[in-house]
Amino acid sequence: MTVTHSEQCKCSRWAVSLSHAFENAQLEKLFRKGVQCITQEEFDKLSKMRHREDSLAALYGRLLLREGVRKFTDCEWDEVTFGRTERGKPYIVTPESANFGINISHQARELRCIREQLLASCWSGRNETRQGTSVNTFIEVFHMFVAREVPSIQQTTQCNNKSADEYINSMAKSASVEELKQMRSQPTEAMKMVMFYRYWIFPIQCLKEAILKATGEGIMQDLNRLDFRCDFADRYKQGCFITSTSMLEDGKVQRQWIFEESFIDNNHSAAVCKEKRAPSFCTFSKDSEAKIFFSKVGFESLLDHATIINPLPQDGLQAWEDFCLKPRKMF
Repeated sequence: MTVTHSEQCKCSRWAVSLSHAFENAQLEKLFRKGVQCITQEEFDKLSKMRHREDSLAALYGRLLLREGVRKFTDCEWDEVTFGRTERGKPYIVTPESANFGINISHQARELRCIREQLLASCWSGRNETRQGTSVNTFIEVFHMFVAREVPSIQQTTQCNNKSADEYINSMAKSASVEELKQMRSQPTEAMKMVMFYRYWIFPIQCLKEAILKATGEGIMQDLNRLDFRCDFADRYKQGCFITSTSMLEDGKVQRQWIFEESFIDNNHSAAVCKEKRAPSFCTFSKDSEAKIFFSKVGFESLLDHATIINPLPQDGLQAWEDFCLKPRKMF
């Protein structure tokens, strides 16, 4: 039996690092090509950004989305187009055969962080629900995640001179009673901080951001309506792939979601929110114990199959010079 491209699992997790890009000796060449491989509208938006880090992250994000669709549909680079929901979430307009969800997230707290991540996942809905009033159906059935840096306890205390309890108290308004109990009940400062970083990303909780991105909610005023329960028997460390975490919303268990917690590398962890429902050809449908970890993608590989769709004067020289004139962020 022949398996068509549309019936192959699309679930993927990619991550890129801005710090590696800035250290790349070929950055000028890559940047000048990259800004010509996105639309004029996308280029105009990143050109208006104040800092170099934000401009490069925006470029990475656009390239990640387009390369993801190109790879998973086997179409040409210039055949990919996107739309946006009312809340700004991207969805695939063309190719029309695309039957998967795709989105990006970023972490902006420190330069050495993983800054842009892409997640693609299988989707069991119909193509026409990608447009019009049914866009929310599309958003609800794909995964989303957020990655954040996990600094050491020594780094944290030296930088801010705060105890674990002070960190926990500073975020108390957005945590449920049970979540605060879980964090505060840990026997040591180190274990309290591990639980703190497992729950939180500045300025909101990591797990909570994952579910809000997955559902398309964006920002919820009362984050303490979302109550996460972690199994302490699971070791939260590099190499882990934890799926035992559960969630309650307004006191009711939400059984339709699965939360995956893993690490991209020594310093970066990620939370993935995915719906239990998946098409029969999806890896997670075939094997409930399947694990898909993040892989890092280099600037060069994002442009391997890219073609110029928005030619700029002098091969993008002015865009590069304008980029270099922007200030760097002071962390």
